[in-house]
Amino acid sequence: MEWVTDPPCTELEVERDEASKGVLILKGPRGMTRAKGGLVAAMGAAFAAGALALLRNAPLPGPWKLIPAAMAITGGGMAAAGAVAAISDVRILVERGKGIRWSWRPRPAPEREIFLPAKDLAAFEVKTNVTRTSSQFSFQDHSVTTFSLMVIDKKGKAYAIEEFGLAQQAELRREQIQKALGTKAKAKPKKR
Repeated sequence: MEWVTDPPCTELEVERDEASKGVLILKGPRGMTRAKGGLVAAMGAAFAAGALALLRNAPLPGPWKLIPAAMAITGGGMAAAGAVAAISDVRILVERGKGIRWSWRPRPAPEREIFLPAKDLAAFEVKTNVTRTSSQFSFQDHSVTTFSLMVIDKKGKAYAIEEFGLAQQAELRREQIQKALGTKAKAKPKKR
């Protein structure tokens, strides 16, 4: 589960890029991702506060009090998840000859870490994610496409590195990571 047992796949920024020395450090989440987390936290807190006020002040029979109680629990969960996204940190360290190290801290929990040695790296992959949404009151569908840069180890386990809005951005980050690792990108098959 992202942030708990696995590192998050979010937008990162370059903290240090010294390809000649074989070091690349990425950190995040970026500012807008933190802002979205803060917005979700605020909305969840407002939802929970409204539901608690309804639960406390409305003259509802016993079974009907379950509805505002469920609303309060949902709002509290949204507030907690948003706060974690807003204040948590993730860092990826890429070192030539060593490998890739993810460290993340879903505050207030302790820091977690995963290390993938360079000898265990098998491939990089850009995964396409399409999220479709529609409204029952509209005939329009809306879809958002994102591209996740993944690294696969020799056992077949995939690790998410970063999420992008464009596939070419993911390819550029892959090249940057491979340059820091000192590995060459495999030639892409030509499309016919």
